[in-house]
Amino acid sequence: MVVCTGNDSILGMAARGWLFEGQRGRVLAAVTHAIYLLSEDGDLVWLATPDSPMHRRCIQPSEPLPRLSVDSRFSIAGQSIDLEAGTILDFSSSQIWENSALPVCDVIAIEKLPAKLIAFYEIFQSIETPNGFGSFVPLILQIAAGKGPFTHFQSENMVIMAAWQNIDRIARSCISHDFNAVLDEAESLVGLGEGLTPSGDDFLGGLFFARSLLACAYPNLGYLQNPDLEGWIESIRSRTNLISYVLLKDNNSGHALEPLNRFGIAVLTDHMTEDVILAISDLIKVGHSTGWGLLAGFLMGMLLVIQQ
Repeated sequence: MVVCTGNDSILGMAARGWLFEGQRGRVLAAVTHAIYLLSEDGDLVWLATPDSPMHRRCIQPSEPLPRLSVDSRFSIAGQSIDLEAGTILDFSSSQIWENSALPVCDVIAIEKLPAKLIAFYEIFQSIETPNGFGSFVPLILQIAAGKGPFTHFQSENMVIMAAWQNIDRIARSCISHDFNAVLDEAESLVGLGEGLTPSGDDFLGGLFFARSLLACAYPNLGYLQNPDLEGWIESIRSRTNLISYVLLKDNNSGHALEPLNRFGIAVLTDHMTEDVILAISDLIKVGHSTGWGLLAGFLMGMLLVIQQ
């Protein structure tokens, strides 16, 4: 059965390049809102429902996702994905999507960032109760205000408690502008938690994306240029799953989920408070706690440019 997805389907830029004649692979994972496709050369994209956040590797068909089993095969013919289940998805008329770039000319002065981050504290009091690594967000914002770091923290979540000491030391290292020390502590967070993207990896993804965005915004800050970070991510590849590993690499390269990218741009420019709140609201809806983890990591990364 050929399904013509039409003009309403969307291809991320990386997914568009992934669709080439003769490509073959298998279904790596299938969950309610996404199907992860792995090519024979190890490249990853995913089919996702329209309510899922966009990413450069994301493909959003206009039709409901087909039911596929893990390890079922696929092949590419033209701009179509031929699935083993007998369905052919035609993306020849799809829209191409790309994240907005940081408008470097509109970046605010570093001196303004602490006050802007501290102002978020009141915003967080009015939104949903933080989930997962989001439990660290209020404390990270208090650290930005010069009221920490904190050495005492309580949670009924054992994963959160296992991470707290490392989170505390990462905060100290960020404020000291010592990114190598950040990586030393980050090792204990790799693969921490369950799910397609473990909570520790989500947090690190947000942190790495923040570093990438800050390096773009403030290129004169040499300590943000870490030539070993790509190698570090490669060194921890076997300690997490492939999906999480790929997303860590993308975040480090400045390629984030759309709501995280939008939030980062809003933080670093003079966007209205309403834009920031909307970006936060969209981000924390991602997964069970993935969005919260990304948010906490990103805010931690902002400590890299705070002067205390």
